[in-house]
Amino acid sequence: HTQALIWGDLAPQMILDAKIPRWWNVAPAQVHWVGLHLRYGRELLAESAFDAELRAQVMDSLSVLVAPARTHEVGGLIERGAVKDAVELVTPSELFSLARDMAPRQGSADSSSILAELRQLAQAWPKEVNYAAISRAFGTPKPTLANSYEPELLSLRTFPTLMGYSSRIMAESWESNTLYWAALADELGIPPAQLNLRIPEWTRKLVERIFASHLEDWPAVLKSLRLVGDDVRARSRAAAAGEKPGIEEF
Repeated sequence: HTQALIWGDLAPQMILDAKIPRWWNVAPAQVHWVGLHLRYGRELLAESAFDAELRAQVMDSLSVLVAPARTHEVGGLIERGAVKDAVELVTPSELFSLARDMAPRQGSADSSSILAELRQLAQAWPKEVNYAAISRAFGTPKPTLANSYEPELLSLRTFPTLMGYSSRIMAESWESNTLYWAALADELGIPPAQLNLRIPEWTRKLVERIFASHLEDWPAVLKSLRLVGDDVRARSRAAAAGEKPGIEEF
């Protein structure tokens, strides 16, 4: 019953977002740019374990989108060197926003190869690789929040269900899925056009694997998202090694 309530709006919204036929017009550079942002966000979290000044900046950036209790938990884990556990608590949309916020603060002498590649892409593809274009390409419709079905990224905190009821506002504020799928495609070398078929199938698997224990259990979505991604990676590695695929295909 709890799952039926929480996903009454969220699951249909995710399926709608997945089926928008947007990928024919998305450039490979845009997919790669999203993938680089998520990688850079994880790199920043890892580096902040060794640099107290950077850690303070990272936590300050995360606090804009992440609730205080979770920000404190992430900061504590990083300070103790448990970077992997800290990353598990940060959503893909938060990683993207962290990278977007922190990249301009880093000087030209920064040794990050990911940051250097981000800047090179922006210079090589100025019309395609900018945040307005990325918002249109990888955002989701916001009929309640923005009174529009135009896909966009608002970079908001994930809203609560409000008064104990499932809410479209919560569904529309969840922006991690498409960013995660794009980063996964970049990692596996999947062309953007193939995402017209892949993302609806991955999203169906995502919805099937959600097991929520209460109305505010959005981490269940994040866990399911990563489980599907792990399966896709495993199947890709098996295919590359010439192994026979399993019964279920992605």
